[in-house]
Amino acid sequence: MFKPEDLKVRRRSWIQLANIPWKRVGWGLEDCTDAPLEVLNGLKSWISRVSEGRVIKEASDRLCGRGILLYGAPGRGKTTLALSVIQEMLKELPLASFKPGEGKVLVRPCYFITYNDVLNLKGKDIQNDLTESEDVLLAGLFGEAEDDAYNIRVLVLDDVGKEHVSKHSEWQKSMLHHLLRTRFNNGLPTIVTTNASLDNWASLYGDATESFAREAFSYLVVDGSDLRK
Repeated sequence: MFKPEDLKVRRRSWIQLANIPWKRVGWGLEDCTDAPLEVLNGLKSWISRVSEGRVIKEASDRLCGRGILLYGAPGRGKTTLALSVIQEMLKELPLASFKPGEGKVLVRPCYFITYNDVLNLKGKDIQNDLTESEDVLLAGLFGEAEDDAYNIRVLVLDDVGKEHVSKHSEWQKSMLHHLLRTRFNNGLPTIVTTNASLDNWASLYGDATESFAREAFSYLVVDGSDLRK
């Protein structure tokens, strides 16, 4: 584990603004000792591609916008892995990898949020009840903030499908598709954690979303025992 206070001011600020749960602040992939080796290698390879400038806002590369979908049963460490990935990126990646744009200093290149919290934000938006900071955050989640410095380069979207035992509303389905596709089209990758197998996404979110997910994500299965027990 690392200590954010040991980092330079900009990188320390990025971690503070990434909405990382305090119990996981300072984690890197080397701390995920219970994760399957093939998953760790897949995540490290993806980070390397981001570092090379191939994933974020690089329209000429076939990997542009392509993120990670971490699937597994509850308690397998998917969220911890995703949080470790973005912290490694914020701590070590060249600033140019995030494609800040000329003269720009990014506010929060990476961010963690649950899918339910996205739905709550969007619901407040529909009711015209967002604060100014929430409005900027919501736009940045989609990569549509007026000031590109607020557009989140790598989003961890946590707990997608957590409540898949219940019937999803059409609004929930369309919102997931809209968020993922908008980010992908803007060259901004997303890391999704879910306990819903990609093979079940057609029945949960529709054929279009399932098909799109196969284009927009590398699919990694996090198996093993329940780490919470």
